Amino acid sequence: MRLDRQIDLMKEDIIAAIQGCIRIKSVKDVEHATPGAPFGPGIKEALEWTLALGEKFGFVVKNVEGYAGHIEMGTGDLLGILGHIDVVPEGDGWSVPPYSGTIKDGKIMGRGALDDKGPTLTALFAMKAIKDANIPLNMRVRLILGTDEESGWADMDYYLKKEEIPQIGFAPDAEFPVIHAEKGILHLELSKSHARSFTHLVSVQGGERANVVPDVCEVTLKGIASEVIAKQLKDFPFTESVSGKLTSLKGNDELTLTFRGVGAHGSLPQNGKNAILYALQFLRTLPLTSEEQQMIDYILKHPGTGFNGEGFGVTLRDEPSGKLSLNLGILELTSNEVRFVIDIRYPVTYQLNDVFLPIEKIAQSEQFSLKILTHQEAHHVPKDSSLVVSLLKAYSDVTGLEPFAFAIGGGTYAKALPQGVAFGPVFPGEPEVIHCADEYISIDNLLLTTKVYAQAILNIAADPENR
Repeated sequence: MRLDRQIDLMKEDIIAAIQGCIRIKSVKDVEHATPGAPFGPGIKEALEWTLALGEKFGFVVKNVEGYAGHIEMGTGDLLGILGHIDVVPEGDGWSVPPYSGTIKDGKIMGRGALDDKGPTLTALFAMKAIKDANIPLNMRVRLILGTDEESGWADMDYYLKKEEIPQIGFAPDAEFPVIHAEKGILHLELSKSHARSFTHLVSVQGGERANVVPDVCEVTLKGIASEVIAKQLKDFPFTESVSGKLTSLKGNDELTLTFRGVGAHGSLPQNGKNAILYALQFLRTLPLTSEEQQMIDYILKHPGTGFNGEGFGVTLRDEPSGKLSLNLGILELTSNEVRFVIDIRYPVTYQLNDVFLPIEKIAQSEQFSLKILTHQEAHHVPKDSSLVVSLLKAYSDVTGLEPFAFAIGGGTYAKALPQGVAFGPVFPGEPEVIHCADEYISIDNLLLTTKVYAQAILNIAADPENR
């Protein structure tokens, strides 16, 4: 039973809801955490706002102590839809205010428009369309609202200990048609103190999250003439969309440079241009001390070589999920110490130690401390499972496009379920704008996505005559 007409009539309400949610800056802020707001006030506001919308639609809602929440309809076994309302920091380079929900050229623009407020709300409106049409379901449909997906999944850890775990479900937080396999995700921190203080490098600071390709890196130097640096900046072969400039002069002979690259999701480092790496490559052209040069060379050689772990000797790959990827997401270097964080997505047929042990050996060779910050094992649901088949049929029937299942390096909440997959919202051939400046979701696509999700729910949870 297609609900296309009913969803078309809700167009303005869907747009307004997505705009309203985008306008809440739901970036993690643990410094201002309080009881009921473990990840800060912005995330608390976004969670309560979304739950209130679900309650307004007549659904059963629950706030699980600010760690997560859910919106539910129906009776019977549980079908989970796992979205999230937290977002990564906005970064630089926006042409519109990042928390405005501006409509431009048929798109809703703003941080979270695509990852993941827009898709989460389309799932909610898909549920509303089914409810308003009085279509009976044989299952409970529960939209779970996560709040820490971008940082470490402390929300899901808490929620799944407190609440019933759906055995099957999907996450509207990746790509269409269906993602049936997700690589393992490993965030590693390498750090060490210098044997003696650096002479010229006061600081190198780039990146905020391991799972984002850094688009800005700031360098503070001392003891090198500004004329020398200006000449090297002029002569340096920056690639397209990458720049470096002298931004300020400070006291004590210090000056600051700002390097700008292109952000991207950390699972697809080849889609960005890492500002940290361009900054380090530029620094190699300056008259630094041998100790400073050695440190820069170490970073450029290991996390800075290639996109597939070449620098650490972990170029793993398999047939179900392809190549390992590696992103240098954070660098904090001062005159006394260095810390950097890398994001690794490893293929589904490999284990943690296949990646960790080779990197540990290289870290120990230069007396770096190595620490696992987060780790998610790989996840795989067979292509011929009833879940995957039902979702592919919904996608094909609504869009007319070819249905197929594939693997990704990104990690979604699908991993939290025994039988979970990622399902939309990015259609094949669309540009990758998740975690980028001017993130957007097109209005045409959000309506189409709502229709696909409504049909998917019916395919899984309704009797055949009501599908």
